[in-house]
Amino acid sequence: MHDKTRDVIVVGGGISGLTTAWHLKKAGVDVTLLEAKETVGGCTRTDRVDGFLLEKGPFNVMIRDPAFEDLIDGVSGHVNIIRAEESAKKRYIYRRGRLMPVPSGPFGLMTTPLLPFGGRCRLLAGLLVSARPRHGEETIEQAATRRFGRAACDTLVSAVIAGIFAGDIRKLSLSACFPSAGRIDASARSLLVYGLRQALRAARRNKNRRRRRWRGLVSIDGGLGALTGALGAALGADLLIGRRTEAIRQTANGFELDIGPPGADRKTLRCHRLVIATSRPEAVRLLRPVVPVAANVVDSIESASLVVLNLGYRRSDVGHPMDGFGFLVPGNEPEFPLMGALFADSVFPHHAPDDRRLLRVFIGGARDPGAVDRPDDELVATATCRLRDLLEIRGEPVLVDVCRYKEAIPQYHLGHGEKIARLRTAVDAIPGLHVVGNYQGGVSLNDCVRLATETARDLIGAGVIACASAPVRKAGMNQESRAVVSA
Repeated sequence: MHDKTRDVIVVGGGISGLTTAWHLKKAGVDVTLLEAKETVGGCTRTDRVDGFLLEKGPFNVMIRDPAFEDLIDGVSGHVNIIRAEESAKKRYIYRRGRLMPVPSGPFGLMTTPLLPFGGRCRLLAGLLVSARPRHGEETIEQAATRRFGRAACDTLVSAVIAGIFAGDIRKLSLSACFPSAGRIDASARSLLVYGLRQALRAARRNKNRRRRRWRGLVSIDGGLGALTGALGAALGADLLIGRRTEAIRQTANGFELDIGPPGADRKTLRCHRLVIATSRPEAVRLLRPVVPVAANVVDSIESASLVVLNLGYRRSDVGHPMDGFGFLVPGNEPEFPLMGALFADSVFPHHAPDDRRLLRVFIGGARDPGAVDRPDDELVATATCRLRDLLEIRGEPVLVDVCRYKEAIPQYHLGHGEKIARLRTAVDAIPGLHVVGNYQGGVSLNDCVRLATETARDLIGAGVIACASAPVRKAGMNQESRAVVSA
């Protein structure tokens, strides 16, 4: 069965696909979003169980980009912003069997027990002045060791990177993972002087910059799933859920898509322009018959798998105050099987009933790639056993929720930028095709929203409204505007 030819079809209902389609619809574009599951949001989903608010994927967001703020404004009639508690500024790192506060400021760096005295001195010296890179692309480990010394790299930097990429700092590329940090590293000898100069420039610019409505960590009343739900609801009949894209074919004037389920309800949709905003494995499958070179590039990018456990406890059973954001585990603690944990109700009290505590525990990543395939009871036993003494927990959890994310977090290893350049060249050769995904660049919700917004604007700028019946022409997207996180 054939349908009308649409201006744009977006495949994938994660936050990037939703954002792209929402902007296109708002601009008057004839757009359809296809999502294989029965709900939108991808990993950005929220459940309510026994008074607990359980984030299935991302837990919070720091709104640091105008595009995200504009998106929130656009659905403000359907969602309410919740600010994190002040205590969320306090962070911990697991070290030698106990939790130690992450230091802040020169005095904190000089006195922290996380580092030996020599490591503290080396870190401070590196902030004052250190060598710039000499030979091309470096791993995060190479750059951090050169700047801050081995002790700070192995304890502080590795813990932070585990919390973002769940990856191995010995393989991850600094310039690919953090382009801005890579540019600063290449140009500034003194990070302290650079930071002071930037602060002064920012202060001058802020006099004429619009005042931000939200600062720091925020979430949504009802969880981040309420945001993706609001975006999906805004699409109305242009959102088709439970419709898996089985195959894509290029035509003389765009694309044809076979969408499931198989049988009588199977349909063929046509469009002039196509945005693939799926997960990396799905993108490989869909790209293979249309542009095999691009599929091979995407297939060559490694991904880390992750298990997220939501564990609810009686408040009276937890002796530790859990008075901060949570803790991370550095790479030099190989015997500790957890990547870290968030003190969910300390950050957002509405995530748990008053007489309960809620922990979000992370297992797996590059350190333990097999964790995602272990039975639920084994994962829960591993987490509860290790947390019992660490957080002075006396009872068993009253709530257990296990979420598995296979190949969820792409790893930007050395050479990642070259791969993306080849991917872009291959995709650009197919008129009307756009590929966005977290395997290209930007793994945060901020990156997702910002870059999805740029993708939509590029499509609108290419004339998808006025020229829907004309031969397609590629929107002028650069690498970053095509690098959108799909959940």
